Amino acid sequence: MSGVPAAHHAWRERRWEEIAGAHGKAKVVANGKIVGRDGHTLPGVPGVWSTDEAGALTVTSAAADGVRIDGRTVDGTAEVPGDARLEFPGGRVGFAGGGDGAYGMVVLDQAAVERSGLRGVDAYPYDPAWVFEGRYRQAAPGRRIEVERLTSPHSTEAIPSPVDLVVTMGGTEYALAVLEDIPGQRLVVFTDETNGAGTPAIGRWLVLPLLPPGSTLSVDFNQATLSHHHFNPSVFVCPLSPPGNHLPMRVAAGERALVHDTPGHQRKDASS
Repeated sequence: MSGVPAAHHAWRERRWEEIAGAHGKAKVVANGKIVGRDGHTLPGVPGVWSTDEAGALTVTSAAADGVRIDGRTVDGTAEVPGDARLEFPGGRVGFAGGGDGAYGMVVLDQAAVERSGLRGVDAYPYDPAWVFEGRYRQAAPGRRIEVERLTSPHSTEAIPSPVDLVVTMGGTEYALAVLEDIPGQRLVVFTDETNGAGTPAIGRWLVLPLLPPGSTLSVDFNQATLSHHHFNPSVFVCPLSPPGNHLPMRVAAGERALVHDTPGHQRKDASS
Protein backbone atom coordinates (compact mmCIF):
# COMPACT_ATOMS: atom_id res chain seq x y z
CA MET A 1 0.00 0.00 0.00
CA SER A 2 1.46 3.33 -1.10
CA GLY A 3 2.59 5.66 1.70
CA VAL A 4 2.54 3.02 4.41
CA PRO A 5 5.95 2.60 6.09
CA ALA A 6 7.63 -0.78 5.72
CA ALA A 7 7.86 -0.93 9.52
CA HIS A 8 4.06 -0.83 9.76
CA HIS A 9 3.69 -3.59 7.17
CA ALA A 10 6.14 -5.67 9.22
CA TRP A 11 4.18 -4.96 12.41
CA ARG A 12 0.93 -6.08 10.73
CA GLU A 13 2.60 -9.36 9.70
CA ARG A 14 3.86 -9.95 13.25
CA ARG A 15 0.43 -9.12 14.60
CA TRP A 16 -1.26 -11.71 12.36
CA GLU A 17 1.31 -14.30 13.46
CA GLU A 18 0.46 -13.42 17.08
CA ILE A 19 -3.22 -14.04 16.27
CA ALA A 20 -3.18 -17.01 13.89
CA GLY A 21 0.36 -18.45 14.01
CA ALA A 22 1.38 -21.72 15.62
CA HIS A 23 0.89 -20.27 19.10
CA GLY A 24 -1.70 -17.69 18.09
CA LYS A 25 -4.21 -16.22 20.49
CA ALA A 26 -7.08 -17.28 18.21
CA LYS A 27 -6.02 -20.92 18.72
CA VAL A 28 -6.16 -20.80 22.53
CA VAL A 29 -9.08 -22.89 23.80
CA ALA A 30 -8.17 -22.96 27.51
CA ASN A 31 -5.80 -21.33 29.92
CA GLY A 32 -5.50 -21.15 33.64
CA LYS A 33 -3.34 -20.95 36.73
CA ILE A 34 -2.33 -23.86 38.94
CA VAL A 35 -1.22 -22.63 42.35
CA GLY A 36 -0.65 -24.74 45.45
CA ARG A 37 -1.43 -28.31 46.44
CA ASP A 38 -5.18 -28.22 45.81
CA GLY A 39 -6.38 -29.92 42.63
CA HIS A 40 -7.31 -27.65 39.70
CA THR A 41 -9.34 -28.41 36.59
CA LEU A 42 -9.53 -26.41 33.38
CA PRO A 43 -12.77 -26.30 31.36
CA GLY A 44 -12.60 -28.83 28.52
CA VAL A 45 -9.16 -30.13 29.59
CA PRO A 46 -8.91 -33.62 31.13
CA GLY A 47 -6.92 -34.28 34.29
CA VAL A 48 -6.56 -32.78 37.74
CA TRP A 49 -3.61 -30.40 37.99
CA SER A 50 -1.70 -29.61 41.17
CA THR A 51 1.78 -29.19 42.62
CA ASP A 52 3.74 -31.59 44.79
CA GLU A 53 5.67 -30.99 48.02
CA ALA A 54 8.68 -29.77 46.04
CA GLY A 55 6.54 -27.24 44.11
CA ALA A 56 6.63 -29.18 40.80
CA LEU A 57 3.59 -29.27 38.53
CA THR A 58 1.71 -32.60 38.41
CA VAL A 59 -1.31 -34.05 36.62
CA THR A 60 -3.52 -36.93 37.68
CA SER A 61 -5.55 -38.69 35.00
CA ALA A 62 -6.60 -42.12 33.77
CA ALA A 63 -5.24 -43.55 30.54
CA ALA A 64 -8.71 -43.23 29.01
CA ASP A 65 -8.53 -39.43 29.48
CA GLY A 66 -5.90 -39.25 26.74
CA VAL A 67 -3.44 -36.92 28.50
CA ARG A 68 0.08 -37.37 27.11
CA ILE A 69 3.35 -35.81 28.29
CA ASP A 70 6.06 -35.79 25.62
CA GLY A 71 4.28 -38.65 23.89
CA ARG A 72 3.74 -40.77 27.02
CA THR A 73 0.18 -41.50 28.19
CA VAL A 74 -0.51 -40.55 31.81
CA ASP A 75 -2.19 -43.24 33.90
CA GLY A 76 -2.07 -42.05 37.50
CA THR A 77 -0.09 -39.04 38.73
CA ALA A 78 2.89 -37.70 36.76
CA GLU A 79 5.21 -34.71 37.02
CA VAL A 80 5.06 -32.22 34.17
CA PRO A 81 8.57 -30.97 33.20
CA GLY A 82 8.84 -27.29 32.40
CA ASP A 83 9.60 -27.83 28.72
CA ALA A 84 7.12 -30.66 28.19
CA ARG A 85 4.67 -30.87 25.31
CA LEU A 86 1.21 -31.79 26.56
CA GLU A 87 -1.25 -33.54 24.26
CA PHE A 88 -5.01 -33.95 24.70
CA PRO A 89 -7.80 -35.60 22.69
CA GLY A 90 -8.89 -33.86 19.51
CA GLY A 91 -5.38 -32.85 18.49
CA ARG A 92 -5.07 -30.15 21.15
CA VAL A 93 -1.67 -29.35 22.63
CA GLY A 94 -0.67 -27.59 25.83
CA PHE A 95 2.28 -25.83 27.40
CA ALA A 96 2.91 -24.99 31.04
CA GLY A 97 5.35 -22.56 32.60
CA GLY A 98 6.23 -21.32 36.05
CA GLY A 99 7.82 -22.79 39.16
CA ASP A 100 7.83 -22.98 42.96
CA GLY A 101 4.20 -24.03 43.21
CA ALA A 102 2.70 -21.53 40.73
CA TYR A 103 2.14 -22.34 37.07
CA GLY A 104 0.23 -21.11 34.06
CA MET A 105 -1.04 -23.43 31.36
CA VAL A 106 -2.24 -22.73 27.80
CA VAL A 107 -4.05 -25.23 25.57
CA LEU A 108 -4.24 -24.67 21.81
CA ASP A 109 -6.27 -26.17 19.00
CA GLN A 110 -4.49 -25.77 15.66
CA ALA A 111 -7.79 -26.14 13.80
CA ALA A 112 -9.54 -23.34 15.71
CA VAL A 113 -8.81 -20.54 13.22
CA GLU A 114 -9.98 -22.54 10.21
CA ARG A 115 -13.06 -23.74 12.09
CA SER A 116 -14.03 -20.20 13.08
CA GLY A 117 -13.55 -18.80 9.58
CA LEU A 118 -11.30 -16.03 10.89
CA ARG A 119 -9.41 -14.58 7.94
CA GLY A 120 -8.16 -11.20 9.03
CA VAL A 121 -8.46 -8.03 11.07
CA ASP A 122 -10.14 -4.92 9.71
CA ALA A 123 -8.22 -1.72 10.48
CA TYR A 124 -8.35 1.96 9.69
CA PRO A 125 -5.96 3.10 6.93
CA TYR A 126 -2.50 3.96 8.23
CA ASP A 127 -2.25 7.64 9.17
CA PRO A 128 1.03 9.18 10.41
CA ALA A 129 -0.98 11.90 12.19
CA TRP A 130 -1.78 9.30 14.87
CA VAL A 131 1.86 8.84 15.88
CA PHE A 132 2.95 10.90 18.90
CA GLU A 133 5.82 11.15 21.33
CA GLY A 134 4.90 10.18 24.86
CA ARG A 135 6.67 9.69 28.16
CA TYR A 136 6.30 7.53 31.23
CA ARG A 137 5.46 9.37 34.45
CA GLN A 138 6.13 7.61 37.74
CA ALA A 139 3.02 6.70 39.72
CA ALA A 140 2.81 6.42 43.49
CA PRO A 141 4.90 3.46 44.74
CA GLY A 142 2.92 0.23 44.70
CA ARG A 143 -0.07 1.79 42.93
CA ARG A 144 -2.85 -0.61 41.97
CA ILE A 145 -6.00 0.41 40.13
CA GLU A 146 -9.39 -1.28 40.53
CA VAL A 147 -10.36 -2.37 37.03
CA GLU A 148 -13.33 -4.35 35.78
CA ARG A 149 -12.51 -7.69 34.17
CA LEU A 150 -14.52 -9.42 31.45
CA THR A 151 -15.58 -12.40 33.52
CA SER A 152 -19.24 -13.45 33.50
CA PRO A 153 -20.57 -11.63 35.45
CA HIS A 154 -17.95 -8.87 35.45
CA SER A 155 -15.55 -8.84 38.37
CA THR A 156 -13.02 -6.27 39.58
CA GLU A 157 -9.34 -6.64 40.31
CA ALA A 158 -6.65 -4.32 41.66
CA ILE A 159 -4.02 -4.41 38.88
CA PRO A 160 -0.49 -2.99 39.26
CA SER A 161 -0.08 0.36 37.48
CA PRO A 162 3.47 1.63 38.01
CA VAL A 163 3.43 4.51 35.49
CA ASP A 164 1.18 6.78 33.46
CA LEU A 165 1.61 7.35 29.74
CA VAL A 166 1.59 11.12 29.16
CA VAL A 167 0.90 12.19 25.57
CA THR A 168 -0.13 15.51 24.01
CA MET A 169 -2.78 15.27 21.28
CA GLY A 170 -4.35 18.28 19.58
CA GLY A 171 -2.69 20.60 22.06
CA THR A 172 -4.14 18.80 25.11
CA GLU A 173 -2.08 16.63 27.47
CA TYR A 174 -3.59 13.29 28.47
CA ALA A 175 -2.37 10.92 31.17
CA LEU A 176 -3.38 7.30 30.65
CA ALA A 177 -2.86 4.72 33.39
CA VAL A 178 -0.56 1.88 32.26
CA LEU A 179 -1.40 -1.61 33.54
CA GLU A 180 0.93 -4.53 34.19
CA ASP A 181 -1.74 -7.23 34.12
CA ILE A 182 1.03 -9.66 33.10
CA PRO A 183 4.43 -9.08 34.74
CA GLY A 184 6.80 -7.47 32.26
CA GLN A 185 4.05 -6.31 29.87
CA ARG A 186 2.93 -2.67 29.76
CA LEU A 187 -0.61 -2.16 28.52
CA VAL A 188 -2.83 0.87 28.01
CA VAL A 189 -6.51 -0.04 27.73
CA PHE A 190 -8.32 3.02 26.39
CA THR A 191 -11.71 4.07 25.09
CA ASP A 192 -12.55 6.81 22.59
CA GLU A 193 -15.48 8.18 20.59
CA THR A 194 -15.37 5.37 17.99
CA ASN A 195 -16.35 2.71 20.52
CA GLY A 196 -19.57 0.93 19.65
CA ALA A 197 -19.69 2.66 16.25
CA GLY A 198 -16.68 1.35 14.35
CA THR A 199 -14.59 -0.16 17.13
CA PRO A 200 -15.52 -2.43 20.07
CA ALA A 201 -17.52 -0.91 22.90
CA ILE A 202 -15.03 -2.39 25.39
CA GLY A 203 -12.16 -0.27 24.02
CA ARG A 204 -8.79 -1.18 22.57
CA TRP A 205 -5.18 -1.78 23.61
CA LEU A 206 -1.77 -0.20 23.17
CA VAL A 207 1.00 -2.64 24.09
CA LEU A 208 4.00 -0.60 25.23
CA PRO A 209 7.69 -1.28 25.96
CA LEU A 210 9.04 -1.91 29.43
CA LEU A 211 11.02 1.30 30.09
CA PRO A 212 11.87 3.20 33.30
CA PRO A 213 9.86 6.24 34.45
CA GLY A 214 10.89 9.41 32.62
CA SER A 215 11.58 7.56 29.36
CA THR A 216 10.17 8.88 26.10
CA LEU A 217 8.58 6.52 23.61
CA SER A 218 6.63 6.47 20.36
CA VAL A 219 2.88 6.21 20.84
CA ASP A 220 1.44 4.86 17.58
CA PHE A 221 -2.33 4.54 17.56
CA ASN A 222 -2.04 2.77 14.20
CA GLN A 223 -0.92 -0.13 16.41
CA ALA A 224 -4.03 0.00 18.61
CA THR A 225 -5.28 -3.58 18.83
CA LEU A 226 -8.38 -5.51 19.72
CA SER A 227 -8.19 -7.23 23.09
CA HIS A 228 -7.60 -10.99 23.34
CA HIS A 229 -11.19 -11.26 24.56
CA HIS A 230 -12.45 -11.18 20.95
CA PHE A 231 -10.64 -14.39 20.06
CA ASN A 232 -12.27 -16.49 22.79
CA PRO A 233 -14.41 -14.62 25.34
CA SER A 234 -14.67 -17.59 27.71
CA VAL A 235 -10.88 -17.94 27.87
CA PHE A 236 -9.57 -14.37 27.81
CA VAL A 237 -11.16 -12.41 30.65
CA CYS A 238 -9.28 -9.21 29.84
CA PRO A 239 -9.30 -5.96 31.85
CA LEU A 240 -11.51 -3.09 30.79
CA SER A 241 -10.36 0.52 30.56
CA PRO A 242 -9.37 2.05 33.93
CA PRO A 243 -11.21 5.17 35.08
CA GLY A 244 -9.73 8.19 33.31
CA ASN A 245 -8.45 6.31 30.24
CA HIS A 246 -11.05 7.79 27.88
CA LEU A 247 -9.91 9.97 25.00
CA PRO A 248 -12.68 12.47 24.11
CA MET A 249 -12.12 12.19 20.36
CA ARG A 250 -12.47 9.73 17.49
CA VAL A 251 -9.24 7.74 17.35
CA ALA A 252 -9.65 6.67 13.72
CA ALA A 253 -6.54 4.50 13.73
CA GLY A 254 -5.66 0.90 14.51
CA GLU A 255 -7.70 -2.29 14.51
CA ARG A 256 -11.48 -2.16 14.27
CA ALA A 257 -12.87 -5.72 14.11
CA LEU A 258 -12.19 -9.36 13.35
CA VAL A 259 -13.19 -10.50 9.86
CA HIS A 260 -14.82 -13.93 9.41
CA ASP A 261 -15.92 -15.80 6.32
CA THR A 262 -18.22 -18.33 7.97
CA PRO A 263 -22.01 -18.03 7.96
CA GLY A 264 -23.19 -17.20 11.43
CA HIS A 265 -20.41 -14.64 11.96
CA GLN A 266 -20.79 -11.03 10.98
CA ARG A 267 -18.00 -9.95 8.68
CA LYS A 268 -16.96 -7.34 11.23
CA ASP A 269 -17.37 -8.08 14.93
CA ALA A 270 -17.02 -4.53 16.24
CA SER A 271 -19.95 -4.16 18.60
CA SER A 272 -18.85 -6.15 21.64
